[in-house]
Amino acid sequence: MRAYIVSTIVGVFAVDENNRLLSSKAFPKEPREAAEKLKLSEIEMLDEERFVRDVLGKKGFREFIFGYRKAGVKHVEPNSPAEQFVKDNVRKLAVDAKIFSNPADLNQFLTKATIELAKVHIKKSIQRDSLVVQANGALEDLDKSINIYMERLREWYGLHFPEMDRAVSGHEKFATLVAKFGDRENVTDADVEGLKKNSMGADLEDEDIRMMQSFAGKILEMYKLREDMVSYVEGILKKVAPNLLDVAGVSLAMRMIAKSGGLARLSRMPSSTIQLIGAEKALFRFLKGKGRSPRHGIIFGHPLIQGARDEHRGKLARLVASKMSIAAKLDFYGKEYRGDKLKKELTEKAKTIVSSKA
Repeated sequence: MRAYIVSTIVGVFAVDENNRLLSSKAFPKEPREAAEKLKLSEIEMLDEERFVRDVLGKKGFREFIFGYRKAGVKHVEPNSPAEQFVKDNVRKLAVDAKIFSNPADLNQFLTKATIELAKVHIKKSIQRDSLVVQANGALEDLDKSINIYMERLREWYGLHFPEMDRAVSGHEKFATLVAKFGDRENVTDADVEGLKKNSMGADLEDEDIRMMQSFAGKILEMYKLREDMVSYVEGILKKVAPNLLDVAGVSLAMRMIAKSGGLARLSRMPSSTIQLIGAEKALFRFLKGKGRSPRHGIIFGHPLIQGARDEHRGKLARLVASKMSIAAKLDFYGKEYRGDKLKKELTEKAKTIVSSKA
């Protein structure tokens, strides 16, 4: 014999194929607890569901049909007629099962529980990829701040040692030298040591140098914070989008998820749209007849595209976008890891494109 086990906001009900009530088990009559129980029933077996199943098992039932696939469930039939019957008649079933004897109490409970259920849905709807979106925004703000502060440090320290500004192009290295050595006479770096003897910079007091060093040190702390944030995002991506991470890399995967509005939206985009994320202004100009059609957006940041010759970048952008589309769909819908294979296929096809004539 078979039974359909259905969880509702008031508790768990079991009915047969003729919609006859077989057994039930009430949820706690505290609205929030009941709402959390119902949401949890979508991903794991509840104690109340086990209770009903065990009761029916003693009565000779051997096949139990649930609406969601989860641990301990063998038979699943989403939106079955029995499930729909239970949900449509939950008020009557709650009274028949003596979960609520007074219809007024039931109505009051359902009103409060429905509100709590809405809150639970909103809370659970915040996925881990939302953290990637916020972290990407924080990194963009951090990069802007670092660039502003580095421009100020270069101008400030340039009063003392202007030659180093031209000799050291890397911002982080420049800040490191200032923080470590301070006075130009102490600098021992090979790139700038020979410039200090005939420097045109002014001789400053120790107090001035110390303040520059302190400022440079704070900038280096921001670089360390940026490094930590990238590692943090990589850890999230390994859990929520491992395929996309392998295909795109940390920085590009993070930006793609952020610019598209989340992994769910990215997974629904065709590869042609993914290819042009970030190039919307250029695309609109082209559609108005005021420019050339863009070949790529932020996907240009992928190493295979960035390091390629100009005549190959269009084909490579289409290839990378196609693999990223597959990866995003696997991460969001399939939860299957194939990142290593996708990356290998991407590399091999990219070699073919690069080796071919334009």
